[in-house]
Amino acid sequence: MGKNVFRFLFLFTIVIAGSYMIHMGIINTFLLERNINIIKLSYVFNSAFTFVFTIVILVLSKKFKDQLGFIFMAGSLIKIGVFMAVSKLNDFEINKNVFLDFFIAYIICLILEVYYVSKILNSTK
Repeated sequence: MGKNVFRFLFLFTIVIAGSYMIHMGIINTFLLERNINIIKLSYVFNSAFTFVFTIVILVLSKKFKDQLGFIFMAGSLIKIGVFMAVSKLNDFEINKNVFLDFFIAYIICLILEVYYVSKILNSTK
């Protein structure tokens, strides 16, 4: 289990750091007016939540292998809800202009979650 966690953490760190640098590079290159704080919050929040959630899925995969898909879907909904609550508490306004800044980090983390959870599901059969 430790080897799988380390492998996921390594891949995840490379992908999320690379996507953050590309995202910020595009914003700086095209001189786009963006709230950098919400982008940082989005990447940090999605990264932390994805890593913790994937570890939870890995731990629960032995006991609840038939319910992992439902746990995964519930976690995705919880992630969006918690992010919206955190952004409201920090007085960040989520409107259609900044939605893409959140959604880019969310979708990258979601792709990595789906990839890794599908590997877990395939290995439990």
